[in-house]
Amino acid sequence: MRPKPDYIYVAFDVFPSQKGAATHINHCLKALQGTFDVGLLICLGTEEMPSFQFDQERQLYVYRWKDKVVNFLERTTRFQEAITDIIQRPLCDSVKLVHFRDIWGGLPLLQLQASYKTVFEVNAFQHIELPNRYPNISSAVLDKIKSIERFCIVNSDTIITPSNVTHQFITHYVDTEDLNIIVVPNGVSIYKPKTIQDQTVHSTPFILYFGALQKWQGIKTLFKAFNELLDLELRLRICTSVPEKRTLHYKTLANTLGIAHRIDWFYEQDKPTLAAHIQQAKLTVAPLVACDRNIIQGCHPLKIVESMAYGTPVVASDLPVVTEIVTANKTGVLVPPDRPETLGRTIRKLLESPSLLEAIGKGALLDIKNNYLWEAQELKMTTVYKNLLSNV
Repeated sequence: MRPKPDYIYVAFDVFPSQKGAATHINHCLKALQGTFDVGLLICLGTEEMPSFQFDQERQLYVYRWKDKVVNFLERTTRFQEAITDIIQRPLCDSVKLVHFRDIWGGLPLLQLQASYKTVFEVNAFQHIELPNRYPNISSAVLDKIKSIERFCIVNSDTIITPSNVTHQFITHYVDTEDLNIIVVPNGVSIYKPKTIQDQTVHSTPFILYFGALQKWQGIKTLFKAFNELLDLELRLRICTSVPEKRTLHYKTLANTLGIAHRIDWFYEQDKPTLAAHIQQAKLTVAPLVACDRNIIQGCHPLKIVESMAYGTPVVASDLPVVTEIVTANKTGVLVPPDRPETLGRTIRKLLESPSLLEAIGKGALLDIKNNYLWEAQELKMTTVYKNLLSNV
């Protein structure tokens, strides 16, 4: 008979996947595995993934919720019901700690008022994120979501967040000073680059954007900036974490701007292949938009630290969430957000200064090795778990 789990990790995300959230989940699990003996992961899954399995290597039970529910809020409700059912089974009667990365997992875990310790990993706030995805969402629904967010914050034993900006937002969001908030930045693993198996890859020099394509990422700004660079022998490469069918909007925009013929698209690349794209790029671009999501809520962009990890200079928006990571002209280059002409001119000047690009790349890589490797971040999380258990 297999032993029962002594910790649970809950995420309203698909795992595994090529998205940044899955990377963070993987390293949180590693930290938990370094603290406990057996765990249970409750997450989302795709059709081809098993609904339930035991990962012998990780000593991890995995339950993937895969119900097909179109309405987002109904989907979250059903997910919460599944968690409530699972957590009350005999399998979970020895759990000492639960770690959740969103309110959809946190609400049912906290409502049960069990004896386990709780860690709330705050990466985003749904009342800020959801209007970007669902512009017609009502204020009544957002008010309800805010109440759930505050409930989860106030009732969690410890809160982990990757950004100082988010830390500040949390302290102003709830009317209490009795919070244990710990900043643990996103980390990075340096992979051995794998040969890109694609016969259509151009030998022309390129700049790179990689990651998701939400509005706040600033793809529109990047496209307009690239339109200023068409006189150069240069291509724009996009390695997106989403499937091709979800890129239609931006492909239409590229056609409208007259730059589509200079863009190369790659989809859902694994980490070693993505490493090759990053390493071969002249520079990468993280043109984050000046919006509530980036300025008020905060974030810790994986694309920035991942670019730095391969010694590839990153040009990023001059926002507090970026300046937490990047030192201007030493470990990266900062430009005002939402200014495509300025972004284009900055890229042009950098491409004309290979020695500066090389120096920035070297400075970035050194900073990553000193401060942002995942092993160091896992150790910080392990310390959080051990400190919580010592107070039991």
